[in-house]
Amino acid sequence: RALHAAAMSGGWVLLCNCHLCTAWLPMLEQFCGGLDSQQTHRDFRLWVTSAPIDDFPVALLQSCLKLACPKPTGLRARLLEAYQALEEETPGGFGA
Repeated sequence: RALHAAAMSGGWVLLCNCHLCTAWLPMLEQFCGGLDSQQTHRDFRLWVTSAPIDDFPVALLQSCLKLACPKPTGLRARLLEAYQALEEETPGGFGA
């Protein structure tokens, strides 16, 4: 229902870690396949994050824009990336 409401009102939806719930992916595929461009709000956006998995529906992948973000290697690089992301989200940075 929430996806349908967002599609009608022009909301944005973020579904994170979809690789952890592969049983639900066929329902997501059905929802996306049933979207009508005449009835769906032009500002509606659906963002899906997932690790690469074999069970991800091919039709869903084919109908999406894909962006790959490789993980940084090593603990230090991951901590720096996390720190930078937090700093960008904090108004004035951590020094404020």
